[in-house]
Amino acid sequence: MRKILLASILLICSACAFAQEKYLHISEISLSGNEKTKPQTILREFGYSAGDSISEDDIDKEIQNFTDNLHRLMLFNDVDVSYSADSAGAVAVEVNVVERWYYWVYPILEIADRNLTSYFYYKDFRRINYGVAFDWLNFRGRNEMLNFKVRLGYKEHYAVSYQKPNIGRRHWNGIWLKAEYFRQKKDIAYVSECKPIYADNAGQYIRNIIDVGGGYVLRPHVNYEFSLSLTYLNVRSRDSLLLAYTSEKQDYMVPSFSFDYDNRDSKVAPTSGLHAALGVKVFADFYANAFAFANLEMQYNTSIYQNRLYYHGTLSHRQFFGSYTAVPTNMRIELCRDNLIRGFDYYYILGQNFSALQNTFSVKLLDRCDFSLPRWIPKKFRQPYIQIFADLFADLAYCSNFAVGFKDENPLLHKPIYSAGAGLSFETYYDRVLKVYMAYNGNFNFFGVFVDYVTPIYKKF
Repeated sequence: MRKILLASILLICSACAFAQEKYLHISEISLSGNEKTKPQTILREFGYSAGDSISEDDIDKEIQNFTDNLHRLMLFNDVDVSYSADSAGAVAVEVNVVERWYYWVYPILEIADRNLTSYFYYKDFRRINYGVAFDWLNFRGRNEMLNFKVRLGYKEHYAVSYQKPNIGRRHWNGIWLKAEYFRQKKDIAYVSECKPIYADNAGQYIRNIIDVGGGYVLRPHVNYEFSLSLTYLNVRSRDSLLLAYTSEKQDYMVPSFSFDYDNRDSKVAPTSGLHAALGVKVFADFYANAFAFANLEMQYNTSIYQNRLYYHGTLSHRQFFGSYTAVPTNMRIELCRDNLIRGFDYYYILGQNFSALQNTFSVKLLDRCDFSLPRWIPKKFRQPYIQIFADLFADLAYCSNFAVGFKDENPLLHKPIYSAGAGLSFETYYDRVLKVYMAYNGNFNFFGVFVDYVTPIYKKF
């Protein structure tokens, strides 16, 4: 009798809860502005189709998620998603997008350093790359990417790559392929006191790299994806200084796995949302022992006060597994290239483990201000915008190494690494961001002015 009474109470409570939650019916989803982009490329980012039901309590959140997902595709200069509901609970969703320019044939003229600050600090003005590249974004309107590059100068780069997402009836699957060839007449031989020491053999090529591979991407949900890849990496070094710190021949098969979750409102300049990424690569050398490298990163962004004050926090960790002393110096340098906090732009922080916490508080000084350029300018470039933020930041990192026989001289091992500063960020269309900031480097005890210019094209590799 007690069991029957308890079951009845639970049934009544469930019925009441269901009755209180009102569901709406999506009657149609209309699109406008997508001259090149296929409808399924846009609709894939919603997670709902015409005919689906959606909770009245959730619809505002889902529409905002839809808008953020479309922004993260980086295919549109502007996105507007709205809806209307009638008395019968039928919902009509309207999506209006302003497409970007997708065919980029452009000359390459760029610095070969990590950023402008490093380039001017080392004062080697030969470190310039130049050439030509062709990027076909949103190829065939399906968010595919086709890329060709011929780059000469300091670090020559010849490349072809292709990405294809949204394969299959559910658009869950994707693939990417690449073939790249690099060669240099000057390169970093080793790092001393956190500064790079270069090898240069009178204008002769001293390092050649072949990097060929492909991968599979599974995206069962609009906000996260899994990726498996396999690449072949061939490195040949010829200079005597290089060979003092690395072997002449390096051949790696590199299987990798990654997981990525992203619900931010932008990939480049987010003001809300969470990004979490985990990646593991195994480098199996044909001539020596294998080693593995893993990286974990979490980024959290939120509005603190009335869409005017924002907090951005990034927590990251990178770690080598296996015999760290068996890792060639050039691979240590390459894999530790992102061991960086603000104010340390000149330095390479090499170590077996590296953890960092970066905190930024941003105040919006100028709300998004749109401009209309003359009609003779192509439509895709006619409506730029700018918004400006003032940033206040404090970064903390820790680098450790427990391998015996470690060659690199790193005075920052096993001690706090910290910096703080303030600056300005200028954001405009096509996800271009210019950052100018002053930072105090706590470990080397100096103030510096740093410049960082972001011109992103996101790839799967």
